[in-house]
Amino acid sequence: MPLSIMTRVIIYAFGVLILGYPRSHFAEPPPSLSYTDALSAAHENSPDVRIATEDLNIAEAEKAKSDSFVPQAPSIEASVTRGTSKDSIEALDYNYTAQTNGQKLPMKGWEVGISQKFEIAGERGLRQEEMGARKRYFEARLSSQQLQSRAQARELYLQASLLQEWEQHLSEHLVRFYRLQARFGGGYIDRRLGSYSLVALNMGIQTLKSERDEVRTLKEKLMRELSILVGQPSATLKLDAIDSIKMPDLPPLEELRTAMEENGVLLKEKRAFLESRVKAADLESRKLWPAPSLFLYGGERTLNSGAQITVSPANRETYMRAGIQLPLAFLGPERQNSTIERQKAEKARVELEAETSKSALQLEASYRNYESFRAQYLQMHNFLIRAERFFPALEQALMGRRITYFEFWGEHERYHALFQKSLDVRLNAARALSELELLTGRVLEK
Repeated sequence: MPLSIMTRVIIYAFGVLILGYPRSHFAEPPPSLSYTDALSAAHENSPDVRIATEDLNIAEAEKAKSDSFVPQAPSIEASVTRGTSKDSIEALDYNYTAQTNGQKLPMKGWEVGISQKFEIAGERGLRQEEMGARKRYFEARLSSQQLQSRAQARELYLQASLLQEWEQHLSEHLVRFYRLQARFGGGYIDRRLGSYSLVALNMGIQTLKSERDEVRTLKEKLMRELSILVGQPSATLKLDAIDSIKMPDLPPLEELRTAMEENGVLLKEKRAFLESRVKAADLESRKLWPAPSLFLYGGERTLNSGAQITVSPANRETYMRAGIQLPLAFLGPERQNSTIERQKAEKARVELEAETSKSALQLEASYRNYESFRAQYLQMHNFLIRAERFFPALEQALMGRRITYFEFWGEHERYHALFQKSLDVRLNAARALSELELLTGRVLEK
């Protein structure tokens, strides 16, 4: 006798109370991470960006420190003295022989003083300029690191998304091969391979399964790396389909060349580093001038007679001394510091010239590479879409014995090879785009 609707509802409710609601009903889908959100998160909050931000904070603190009017804090010194003083008196006896009477008398004292170092050769202004240049250098480094993290996120995201599509593609091919296996049964005989075609089909299935497992493992590894880069807690993020990620059009080459000369982060970093080296060399030259230290000391020394009963107070001396201390740096080994810093500045100048020449060539090469890879990928992608439509016809040709299994497998392998080549081309285009952003300091993909 069939159960009524009310009875089934009561039984289901009782089962829920006893066994609990199915977990699948409560399972939350993986958090979605769009392509643009991943690039923005890496640009703003990747581990390397946070480190570069702290470096900039340190440089700002050093810049504030350089604004001080004195190079260092004043020094206060205090000391006490305890000892003895030997009083030697020579006298002549009746035989006119010299006699020496020595007496040790206790002595004590104290002394306090203060000293302050001053700079009189303009070191403060040069130090401010050097720290300002170092701050600009770390600002450029932060911008460079942000674009590098953005480039890393771009490559990880695209590669994981491409592997996700490749995994789906392999799963679809496995379904096709399982369908062929079911249709073959045990009596299919190929006109060339005979009954070996069934063995070849099973080997093809195992090959596709192994390749899909490798692709899945690599995709999960890339997802974990991307999760760390963008600061997401979960390594099982849901990615956009690769077809939804468009390849942007580039501005004219001359516009990018102007942007590189004005705002290229690599050149800005090299220029700021050169400026800081030049200022450091100037500062070392000024340090050869004496930086005087003024000091003022005062104290007291007391010399007691040592007698139990005295008719006069102890001998007490109060004093004060002031003066100036001039270190002669030009006579010591530190006189070579200026020469060393000049050599470092010259090295930085050579590095800037080399980077300028390299960037000009790299900009044009990356521009042309991106345009070429973009055109290649679009052409390959369109061809793969058209080729995918003919796989059912290829399957029918195999079942109708118009082609052999090896011919069928060969067409699949050619498709796979072209698909993998398209993945490489898409990643090469992404790398060229990242190089352009780093060279010009502009975000070209929004």
